[in-house]
Amino acid sequence: MSDRLAVEVGVKAEIAKDLSQAYRPLEALSGRTCLDGRPVDGFQGDILEYWSNLECPYCGIQEPLQAQRDNPNLCIVVRHIPSDEYGESLKKALAYEALRGFSLNAAHRFWDAVLPKTTLGIPVPYEAALQTAMQEAAIAPEALADALQAATSLVSADIVAAQSRITSTPTWILNGIRFPACDFTAAELPTALELSRQVRAGDTNAQERVAGIITRGLLNESLL
Repeated sequence: MSDRLAVEVGVKAEIAKDLSQAYRPLEALSGRTCLDGRPVDGFQGDILEYWSNLECPYCGIQEPLQAQRDNPNLCIVVRHIPSDEYGESLKKALAYEALRGFSLNAAHRFWDAVLPKTTLGIPVPYEAALQTAMQEAAIAPEALADALQAATSLVSADIVAAQSRITSTPTWILNGIRFPACDFTAAELPTALELSRQVRAGDTNAQERVAGIITRGLLNESLL
């Protein structure tokens, strides 16, 4: 119980920190695209950030994709937080972003293939998955090399933006509020988004609910 209270106190402090800052996703994410390829620039609906590491077994792509398909008024933007301790996660992030420029389906299948499905899961080898994706999308090696170069600046920007702010994966940012360790299903995501909207509007009850969701996520419990 004391551990749970300590976690919850920390969560509430982080929520307060998020609420003290204005959230302008159209500025921060200009030039990026939603999971379904639509540009962020000029988007009229809700913009959500999905921070992930492609070697984190909880950072699946299928539920975010389903949420994007089910809710066309949402724009889910993938952001990357690879690090040395995760082995090939940086190469996987760069490959995913490069593939997106040729084929969204090939990129998403690549993500699903290289991601460990459990903490002990063995993903498809990176090189094999990339080769399959290139064949599916008919990508020439020299074209992919150019795309990888372009992806480097995007992933590098994410790494800088994540410093001292993103501490676990997956982390959702909804209305500027961080939801660390929350691997929402497609059905749960709209509920969390609505709660975040209410918190931004000053609803203290919603803020307590959000704190509870994040606390349960950090303790590896059921979210909703």
